[in-house]
Amino acid sequence: MDRRCAELDNSNMRDTGLRAPRESIPTYGLYGETAATLPPDRLHCESIASRSRLHDWEIRPHRHEAFFQILYMRGGHGTLVLENERLPLRAPCVVTLPSLTVHGFTFSRDVRGVVITLFERHLDEMLSAPDLREVFSRPHRILLGAKSRTAAVLRGALETVSREYEGNLPWRLAAVRAGLELALVTVARAIGESAHPVSGASARKMQHLQRFRALVDRWYREHRSIEEYSRALGITSTQLNRVCREVLGKSALGVINGRLLREAERNLIYTTLDVKRIALALGFADAAYFSRFFAKHTGRSPSRFRQEAWRALGQENRPEASRSSSTADATERS
Repeated sequence: MDRRCAELDNSNMRDTGLRAPRESIPTYGLYGETAATLPPDRLHCESIASRSRLHDWEIRPHRHEAFFQILYMRGGHGTLVLENERLPLRAPCVVTLPSLTVHGFTFSRDVRGVVITLFERHLDEMLSAPDLREVFSRPHRILLGAKSRTAAVLRGALETVSREYEGNLPWRLAAVRAGLELALVTVARAIGESAHPVSGASARKMQHLQRFRALVDRWYREHRSIEEYSRALGITSTQLNRVCREVLGKSALGVINGRLLREAERNLIYTTLDVKRIALALGFADAAYFSRFFAKHTGRSPSRFRQEAWRALGQENRPEASRSSSTADATERS
C-alpha cells in the first residue's frame, strides 16, 4: 500500500459475486484494505495494474462509503460491473464512481491506466459550480475515440496528477489539484456525448444517501434528530433508515454516530487536545458522556485509544503524550 493511501470507511469484507445480496457487498477504502491513515494529499493515485495484478486482474464487486473514484484506461480492455450491469471497457475510456456505487472490474493483463481516489467531500470543495458537481453525482462509463482530443487532454491531465503525486517538487499539491480539476472538467464535457449513467431506483437511493451524508458532514456536531434530517431530504425517517440499511447495512443514526467517531478518532490521533475539549468540540454536554459514547462504540476509552494509536505511529514518546493521557484519565473518571 502506498504511504499516501487515503483514510477509509470499512465494514465486513468478503468475496462476493455479481448477484450477491446487497448486505454481502463489501465496503472498502482502497480495494482489499482494512486500515489506513489520512494523508495531507487528500487523495490516492496508482496504476490500474498495481492493484489488479494482486487479485488476478479481477476487482470483485464492492463499494466505497466515502470515496469518489475516476479510472482512466489508456491501454488494454476489460469489463465493468456497475450495480447489476456488465459493461465492456476498451481503451481509451474513463469511468467515474461516486461513493456507495457497487462496482467491480476485470482487466486484461496488458491494461494501462490510472485510478485516482479522493474523499467525496473534497470533490465538493474542488467543483464549485453546482451543475458541474451534479454531473458526478452519478456513475459514468465513457468510451473515447482512440485519436480524440478528449482522450489526449485527459491523458495529459492525469499523467500530470500521477507524476506530481509521486514527486516532491515545490507546490506539488497545487499541481495535483490543477491537473485533477482539468481532468474532471474534460470528463464532464464528454459525458453528454457518450456516457453510460446508472439510473432508476439504485440511482435514487444513492442520491438520497449522498445528500444525507452531506447533511451529516454539516450537522453532526449539532446532534440533530433523524426526523430533522429526513425533513431536510424530503423523505420520511422510515425511508431514510431503510435506504441506509439496504446500502450501508446500518441505520441513519449509525451513519451519524460513525461520523462523530471518525472525527473523535482524528482529534485523538492528530491533536493533543484533552478529552474535555474534544467532547465540547463535537457537541457533547460533558466529557464523561463523550467517553461513554466512545467506549460503547469502540470498546476502548478515548485515552486508551489515543495511547494505542500513538504507539502504532511510533509517537508514544512525544512530550505531549503523557500529559494528555493523564489529563484524559482524570476526565473520564469524573
